[in-house]
Amino acid sequence: MSTEGVNRVSRERISDDFGAAASHYDSAARLQQQVGARLIERMDSGSGGQGMDLGCGTGYFLPMLSECLDPTEIVAADLSPGMIQYARQERGIASDWLVADAEALPLPDASLDWIFSSLMIQWCGDTAAVAREACRVLKPGGEAVFSTLVSGTLSELESAWAEADPGGRHVNRFLTVEELRAELGKACRQFSVEVEPMVLWYPDVMALLKELKTLGARYKDENRRRAAMAPARLRALRAAYERFRQGDQGVPATWQVAYVRLVREE
Repeated sequence: MSTEGVNRVSRERISDDFGAAASHYDSAARLQQQVGARLIERMDSGSGGQGMDLGCGTGYFLPMLSECLDPTEIVAADLSPGMIQYARQERGIASDWLVADAEALPLPDASLDWIFSSLMIQWCGDTAAVAREACRVLKPGGEAVFSTLVSGTLSELESAWAEADPGGRHVNRFLTVEELRAELGKACRQFSVEVEPMVLWYPDVMALLKELKTLGARYKDENRRRAAMAPARLRALRAAYERFRQGDQGVPATWQVAYVRLVREE
């Protein structure tokens, strides 16, 4: 990644974290399920052809993609062998299963009509490389739709941690919208980016932290302090987060979701 401020984390750590979460991931994936459904709504319902779910995870969206797009073939790809194994066993979908790095896809040029990828590229080290690979494997006129998280995500959690543990870093860093556009522009001239905030509600901050852990999506920087989650700091965090409480709704967590569309030029 040419931009600063993103998480320093290995592909192996990402693969292992999400693979370990496979069997219980869907039970906690409220955000992922809502965002993915909105992303499918943004696709061409007459797509058909050959497509790919890039970062397919548990395969949750494969049945929806099959029903909505009626493809002749779907490639289900993920960095995590554990996720691919789970999806293959649980989904009952006739897919081509592929353990692959989104930055170096083992697919021929111009082999796909469309790509769907929801909340995956924020975990990649080089956004431009992901976009470049997507454009490479798309046929001329083919379309890729991505959702990803951008800066401002979990702002409440970041603010509460700043009060509970000043100087510490506890929330994953994401590209700004401007950085995201710049990275995409390195790979593709025809793209669009729309950002929509999404707010989810929790009984307290501990429920939010539990959900992130269940998803394998907690703070991933390799240089994080191991003592950051000490009981005293967690008590301070819980007290700091309470200022966001809104009555019976509980406490909010805001996610800044970017919806990206790439088109390979004819």
